[in-house]
Amino acid sequence: MNILVTNDDGIDAPGLWALAEAMNRVGDTMVVAPDKEQSGVGTSVSLHSGVKVDEVPSKVSGVEAYAVEGTPSDCVIVGLRQLAKGRHIDMVISGINPGANTGRDIPYSGTVMATLQGYFRRIPSIAVSLAYRGRSEELRYDVAARVAESLAHRVEGGNMPTDVIINTNIPNIPLAEIKGMVTTRAATGSYYSIPRGRGSENTNLSVRNLPTIADLPHHSVGGVERVIDEGTDIWAILSDMISITPLRIDVTDHDSLTALEEHVTALQSDLLGDGKRI
Repeated sequence: MNILVTNDDGIDAPGLWALAEAMNRVGDTMVVAPDKEQSGVGTSVSLHSGVKVDEVPSKVSGVEAYAVEGTPSDCVIVGLRQLAKGRHIDMVISGINPGANTGRDIPYSGTVMATLQGYFRRIPSIAVSLAYRGRSEELRYDVAARVAESLAHRVEGGNMPTDVIINTNIPNIPLAEIKGMVTTRAATGSYYSIPRGRGSENTNLSVRNLPTIADLPHHSVGGVERVIDEGTDIWAILSDMISITPLRIDVTDHDSLTALEEHVTALQSDLLGDGKRI
């Protein structure tokens, strides 16, 4: 299996190389990453300038490594079109990002949106993020890498869907403390708007006994108390569980098509007169 590894934190990021090492145990791995940090760039691509690509020393034996003067999306495009050198890439995986990529933050994420280029080509695509709760925490890239390796083996066995992005968020705790792995939907809020700390009295985020409705985590924003919905990616992380969210890019609001039809008909009449169509 041929694997393309990328990220949005740059070619020197420790999470990238922890992921590359794990993927190298699964298949033939190539690293193509930005030459500097590109966090938060979402789907950005370099349309009006050339993209410089340099082969760089690899930190994992047997793994090719390239630094791209561009965005994470640029990296995947260049990797698939040029650096693969005719090889079919069987999986695109991005990470390991130090920080959650959940809820409404997903569209801004360079980590997640880098995989969009694989998704468009129906290549199994995975984003991997490590959800820490305080910047002083030790980042457990080894735990996230083990999760990524297990997912990659499932892809290798043909057991994962190819028509979605598998957005994976792992709580930054020892493997023995993880309570499980759940499929989730994207939350409507942001993980970063939640007060930090685990189980402190003022944040009321002690969620050790989930899942029961009474124990759902909640937080206050602007004095308004909000429940974090069960079954969402943020809920899973705060419950010490690994979140697996399938993402599909379809910008059409299908539920609104019928409701808009009568308004479009009226607009057409106003613009062109009865009996005419645009």
